[in-house]
Amino acid sequence: MTNHNEALTTQVYTFASELYAYGVREVVISPGSRSTPLAIAFEAHPNITTWIHPDERSAAFFALGLIKGSDKPVAILCTSGTAAANYTPAIAESQISRLPLIVLTSDRPHELRSVGAPQAINQVNMFNNYVNYEFDMPIADNSKECLGTIQYQLQIASQYLYGPHKGPIHFNLPFRDPLTPDLTVTHLLTSHHKLIPRYQKTIDITDIKEVLARPKGMIIVGDMQHQEIDQLLTYSTIFDLPILADPLSKIRKYQHPNVITTYDLLFRSGLKPQVDFVIRVGKPVISKQTNQWLKACDAFQIIVQNNDKIDVFPIEPNVAYDMSANDFFRSLMNEDSVNRKSWLTYWHDLEHQARVEIQHYIASANDESGFVAQVLDKIPDHHALFVSNSMPIRDIDNLFVNQNIDIYANRGANGIDGVTSTALGMAVHKDITLLIGDLSFYHDMNGLLMSKLNDIHMNIILLNNDGGGIFSYLPQKDSASDYFERLFGTPTGLNFEHAALMYDFNFVRMDNISDFAQLSLSTISSTIYELQTNRQNNYQQHQKLYKKLSEIVHAKSSFL
Repeated sequence: MTNHNEALTTQVYTFASELYAYGVREVVISPGSRSTPLAIAFEAHPNITTWIHPDERSAAFFALGLIKGSDKPVAILCTSGTAAANYTPAIAESQISRLPLIVLTSDRPHELRSVGAPQAINQVNMFNNYVNYEFDMPIADNSKECLGTIQYQLQIASQYLYGPHKGPIHFNLPFRDPLTPDLTVTHLLTSHHKLIPRYQKTIDITDIKEVLARPKGMIIVGDMQHQEIDQLLTYSTIFDLPILADPLSKIRKYQHPNVITTYDLLFRSGLKPQVDFVIRVGKPVISKQTNQWLKACDAFQIIVQNNDKIDVFPIEPNVAYDMSANDFFRSLMNEDSVNRKSWLTYWHDLEHQARVEIQHYIASANDESGFVAQVLDKIPDHHALFVSNSMPIRDIDNLFVNQNIDIYANRGANGIDGVTSTALGMAVHKDITLLIGDLSFYHDMNGLLMSKLNDIHMNIILLNNDGGGIFSYLPQKDSASDYFERLFGTPTGLNFEHAALMYDFNFVRMDNISDFAQLSLSTISSTIYELQTNRQNNYQQHQKLYKKLSEIVHAKSSFL
């Protein structure tokens, strides 16, 4: 073994071993030459599962799905050059969603940078805007300092893999030729166990004690990112506080009597409650109407987020606590009770009447909402539904009221890229059905390759209204009507049956709810169910529901 080969082998085997020690069990590799040393190290590791995906953009989103499904950090690896640039959308999503994505970009050695060498771009700090930590590793030289750099750099970066600092990290790794490590010394891949840190904080509630004694309060819960919620539910029960629960909060499925699910429709229909305080838990909610109300209201606002960089949107809070929801609400249990029976009853009445109107609407609906309601009822208990952005997630927000399922989405950057890949990554660990629109589906058709190559099964509900349905709800629809269809509607006229055939999916197409009602989604069979709908009809039927709910809100406004 040459000095170079020995140094390279020791470096990459140590790197793979250290990542395993910090909890990495899965790595998504996009093939290339320069990444050979580390790709082989991961492939040879006895306890790391590798996934191979030739499309770097889809590969990175597939890794996000693995993280969401396993609740563990996942690494991605690519070759040098523009391959790495394709990681950017998923890295941005992982930062805002606080997902521990470990980005590994292989690079040319320093002497081949900025000299016109092929497949060489400036990769140092290339994700500077989107990662929590980054480092350009040294060339392997078998020195104690080189190996020490790996160990202490990963130790520093490990704070971003668990706890309140979670988010993406980036290591750029230059390699010299020859690139193949020694496969006779794989014992170097074993490592000593490292302890994963645990985070917990206590609070002093003196500053908010008087606020929490006021009569009209509420709890608004966004994406909780796998946090436990039992203390939140108990506190709500004891102190008679309504919980406005986002579909990504994982709270709606528990059917707690204080949970309000129809708040987006109620705010959209003119509800403007006078509230003394709001406890905002987790990430901002999906509902645009709720966020607009939060920004405009005079309530004292408290944020509880288990991370070091709070999401203040839509408005900065009066006070923020960096801790888990359970720790926060447990600290409040000994306070004096407050009589809020009439306040809670008001919200119960609104919720009941809104649900009745929603059921009446669904019973006769033949638009996308009717299909979405059917999907929610067809997903088996304890399965999960991954939902694309734009209209699908908004319909889920309005219609997800009494099902025992988990809802997931990429709601960090809210993009339509990589949705299929993320869902397939989750399908490795959970029973998943994907609900997606036609533009989002087109945007990540490459992602379907992982299902074909790895026998990953997932049903896909494809809502095809031939364009961007959400734009019909924006002012551009009327104010720029002459340009609307070309610039915003963006019809593609694609026949997605061909995509199903290419990637070994079954394909079923239908255009009416009565046919869809006869189907069962209890079996995960790798089937694409294309449901053809009409954008204008969707818009008009939604407006009828909003009108009905506005009548309810107006009738109940006297309480406020």
